[in-house]
Amino acid sequence: MTHSRAYQHAGDLLRLQRYSAERFALDAGGWLHPGDIPHRLFNGGRGQNPADLLRLWEDEVGEILGWALVNPRNGSFDVQSHDDAVLHKALTWIETKLVNAHIETELREGDSFFETIFTDRGFAPNPRALPYHVLSRALDHVPPVPALPPGFSIRTAAGVHEAAALAAVHASAFNSNGTAEQYARVMESPGYAAEREFVVVAPDGRFAAMTVTWHDALNRLGYFEPVGTHADFRRLGLARAMMIHAMGAMRAAGMGHAWVVHEAAEENPASAALYASLGFTTQYRTLLWAKDRKA
Repeated sequence: MTHSRAYQHAGDLLRLQRYSAERFALDAGGWLHPGDIPHRLFNGGRGQNPADLLRLWEDEVGEILGWALVNPRNGSFDVQSHDDAVLHKALTWIETKLVNAHIETELREGDSFFETIFTDRGFAPNPRALPYHVLSRALDHVPPVPALPPGFSIRTAAGVHEAAALAAVHASAFNSNGTAEQYARVMESPGYAAEREFVVVAPDGRFAAMTVTWHDALNRLGYFEPVGTHADFRRLGLARAMMIHAMGAMRAAGMGHAWVVHEAAEENPASAALYASLGFTTQYRTLLWAKDRKA
């Protein structure tokens, strides 16, 4: 017998991350990196109640059969399940929860299991959206960190007292309006660890670039999400040096590969060029599948 319930606490997050890692280990693709779950829930869902955004489906002994996460702000969602009946139940919950006229999610290109079910539910690939590329790089050899411009340095975030400085670089890098208070809550949320957020510090003390990294110990898979440079400090090679530094830390922590996701080169040529220069190659692509409904 299957039942569903709302997200409750950090223990649920750990179980969802383990579920995602175990499913990835079985079919090597199409499953969110465990780090993407807290990133999308607590960063993407800033200021919202996690229990309103995330729902779990479990069997009679409490084993996870799937889960769904919605973002009412933009009508996007994530859904993960290996069971077709659960996937249909999760999509019903999603379509009830989201009132947006246009709803969409990412599916791995060529994943017939998900594509068949989504087609049956009235979804179709969005012809106006370019694919995202999931990139991978082995960590058996990480090059030396290149020299930074004079006065710049790389370190990890020191803790929640740096939330304002981190929020500032995030806001500039991603053209967002996140506040220091919101970022402090992200830093205090389950799954986040300051020692896995790397920053480049400018001579004037501002954070010039940042990245949050995540570890999947089961699959030995590190992950960059997000990576950004403050608009005042672009074209200085800061993101490249920071990512090489972070890949060294991933390798030291036992990771065998690193992942990063980026938009098509037509959308963001600078990021595509950066990741290619670091040796990342496409593992697979994801396509936006969408459904338009009457408002």
